[in-house]
Amino acid sequence: MISPRTGNEYKAEVISELKVVSTGSIEETDDGKYRYPIVDTTKTLEYAIKVENMLDVKFGMVLLFKNVRGGATNRGGWYNADFVEVVNRNAT
Repeated sequence: MISPRTGNEYKAEVISELKVVSTGSIEETDDGKYRYPIVDTTKTLEYAIKVENMLDVKFGMVLLFKNVRGGATNRGGWYNADFVEVVNRNAT
């Protein structure tokens, strides 16, 4: 992959679909994208994923991120996804 921000080439694993729980907040970033603080209950982790689309989220809402990638940095880490959508609680 090539970073759109730096132009550097990098390797990262891509998770095609990731279901996580919203903390109920969203933050617009300087580049016009949106950062969603989430909780990954299967791995007991808290982090944020940045995507281009904005949703109206509430605490405890289940979100599905598509094509998640990221990695460790000196400041913690970064995580991006192509898209996020709300998971219908009645979906099987």
